[in-house]
Amino acid sequence: MEYRCRVCGLHYASKKLAEECLSWCSSHSSCNLAVSRQSVEAVRMRKAR
Repeated sequence: MEYRCRVCGLHYASKKLAEECLSWCSSHSSCNLAVSRQSVEAVRMRKAR
């Protein structure tokens, strides 16, 4: 199951990471690089290389 940040739309394998992303995006109007690197999309991109 994947969890999605309702602000930026990135997907995460864990609810905890999605909540961290949502919290950051909501309060800073940007993405936290340390969190977004763990998104499903970022992991897929690294594997595709």
